[in-house]
Amino acid sequence: MGGRTMAIAALHPSPTPRGFKDAVTVKEAVALFAETGYPVPDTTLRTWAKAAGLESVRRGQRVEYSYSDLLEVHARHMFDD
Repeated sequence: MGGRTMAIAALHPSPTPRGFKDAVTVKEAVALFAETGYPVPDTTLRTWAKAAGLESVRRGQRVEYSYSDLLEVHARHMFDD
């Protein structure tokens, strides 16, 4: 019976997929930062996220980050000079 449970679990993943409650793509975050008056290019934001070791989740072609984490990285680079 244990084998059936495992097969069913593989076919039907958990109802709460791995990810962030405040997930955004870099493109979405760049647009949000632009609205604040503190724009940053997407390549720069990706570089900052990678340097900070931020976790990301891939959903098909979409790579998502926690917006809260991106806000912290953005603030660190924009205001801690």
